Amino acid sequence: MREFFDESAGLARMGTRATTDDRTAPRTATIIVLFVAYLANCDAQAGRLLDYIRDYDLNNYSLGVAVSVSQNPYEGASSSTYAYPYLTSFRHSAFTDDWLLIRGENLGFRYITESDWEFGMIGRIQTLGLGDGNLPGLEERNWAVETGPLIGWRRLPVHAQFRSYWEIPNRHSGGTSELELSLPREFSRGFLVPSVTVRYMSGAYSRYYFGVAESEVAPERPTYEPGAALSYEIGFALGYELTPRWLLKTNLGLEYLDSAIAASPLVAKDHLWSGSIGLAYNADLFQPKDHGGAYRPGSLVIRTAAFSSRFSTDIRRDASSGVAGDDVEFEDFLGDSGSERVLQTEIYYRIGFYHRLKASYFETDRDLQATLQQDFAFGDELFLAGTEVESRLDTRRLGLLYGYSLMRDAQKEVGVQAGVQFGRIELDVASAETGQAEGASVNAPLPTMGVFGSLSLGKSWELGAEVSIFALDLDRYSGYSGQASLTLDRMLGESIALGMGFDYYVTQLESQDEDLRGLLRSRNYGPKIYLGWIF
Repeated sequence: MREFFDESAGLARMGTRATTDDRTAPRTATIIVLFVAYLANCDAQAGRLLDYIRDYDLNNYSLGVAVSVSQNPYEGASSSTYAYPYLTSFRHSAFTDDWLLIRGENLGFRYITESDWEFGMIGRIQTLGLGDGNLPGLEERNWAVETGPLIGWRRLPVHAQFRSYWEIPNRHSGGTSELELSLPREFSRGFLVPSVTVRYMSGAYSRYYFGVAESEVAPERPTYEPGAALSYEIGFALGYELTPRWLLKTNLGLEYLDSAIAASPLVAKDHLWSGSIGLAYNADLFQPKDHGGAYRPGSLVIRTAAFSSRFSTDIRRDASSGVAGDDVEFEDFLGDSGSERVLQTEIYYRIGFYHRLKASYFETDRDLQATLQQDFAFGDELFLAGTEVESRLDTRRLGLLYGYSLMRDAQKEVGVQAGVQFGRIELDVASAETGQAEGASVNAPLPTMGVFGSLSLGKSWELGAEVSIFALDLDRYSGYSGQASLTLDRMLGESIALGMGFDYYVTQLESQDEDLRGLLRSRNYGPKIYLGWIF
């Protein structure tokens, strides 16, 4: 440091150029100091945000049961009715700063600024489908999960919230956006929130749900391609405290459809109504946050599970000339029951308090023999009806994930995770009597990201869930992969846990790479029981 000052003094005596350099050094030092201060401020803000997320008590919420009824727009379809458990609050989200957002059909997280701006991510289940309508020959419009960002402003008496959604999986490349204007009013024993919502549907979205493709044409149903559409909905949410522990909650809405939607040959209505009613009870159902007994000893957990898996594998192997092969469901076409019991291994390793590593692995090998009931074009081979074929379908899946807990206490844990899944699916079909043989395989590392969470139910029970998904569009492959699991653990002493759960895996890939040269859709799901060791 002394040499630095000596050198600076010498430069100052060298005239104008030295003076310029002398000014540059403090300026550079100032920039560095400001940059470090900025990073420190960002770090402090991140720390405050994490504290805000972690300072959360589920006992502020109530558990209830609700019934929802909604009209179906499709020709001949009856209204849909669902009963479901739900988590709710005695106060509407318009009056709270909670980061967990439960509002109507939306569930997500948000951040409220000091100036009443609202930012977040939300998700919902899209239940629009053909139902029991009289529409033969149509491809089903399947349920999906829709997710996206929200931004709102709550300073004026009229609150504004803008939400945008895209679908998981992305079947139509479209989306929807909503602008909701509401007038929240809170009373001593409840709330009333009337609202008006403008809903925009992109052209791809409206074509998927309300268009008629050429393959779906019937004498009374011509092709139809609606463009982008706007609909309008008026409604209200009402909550009333029957007692300090019981909450009655209801929602009612009336939606007016765009003329482009109402004119579809599939649609029989120009407006739709929906409503729900629920009853919730608040009795501090969840374990206190600071209950020390829920912290499990050790940092290493090994689970060995017996997984009763149900398989569904659709595959298309195109010829090398480019001619498309047959798209068939492997299990039905080749005589497989589609069910198998497999072993599954999972290893969790804790690094500190908020970090963890997870490794999981399972494999299946299925050998089948069947006599084809119809011709089967698979790659460069055409297997004729009546041919006896042998097939082999092997599946390997290895997952490596890093997880970070945004919150973790004796009551709950919620975190995000990311990693890679190494998957190999190989199918070989051959006939000894004709000498034909053809195969296809997928062997690709698939990046994945998702969320995980757990909830302590008393001192010995724990409910856990994980969801991971990733979509890709690379040179070799395009498609998506996903995984979801739900588990329930029971501690048997300090180091052994017995549990049961349900797993669901899905992969869809399309590629002209020589190994696949076609399309693969693979799903396997089912219940499991497992034994865990804690070290």
